[in-house]
Amino acid sequence: MKVKLSELAQAMLKSDASQSYVDIGQGRVVMLAADMGEEEALEHVFSIEEDWEHYVPIPNLRDEEERRAMERFAALQPNEEIRGRLQKILFAPRAAWNFRQQVKRLLLLAKWNAFLQAHFMEAAKDWCLENRIEYEDG
Repeated sequence: MKVKLSELAQAMLKSDASQSYVDIGQGRVVMLAADMGEEEALEHVFSIEEDWEHYVPIPNLRDEEERRAMERFAALQPNEEIRGRLQKILFAPRAAWNFRQQVKRLLLLAKWNAFLQAHFMEAAKDWCLENRIEYEDG
């Protein structure tokens, strides 16, 4: 079965907050819900461990990939002043939070969100290729 890149990209976007797996037998992404109780989460993890050869853990790529996306997004801005403001933020403390705030102030939030989603779609595709996991767009 093939995993949907959009589901994998969404899991990668949340990988800093919850552990996810690709069920290669069924071609689906399995995420540990943030609101799961400790006992329920452990039960879920144990069920995965019992059948571990069918699951591939999705690594936490959020921090690393988001940083790359911010750098690329900033560099691609046609307006020199906007490009400079966004690039300067990347070298300051709390870069990710400040970058998102600046994007909002500059009315670029919709473009940023679309760019970030596309970036994680590419990261998902690359990850599938590296791990020999079949995928489909969508």
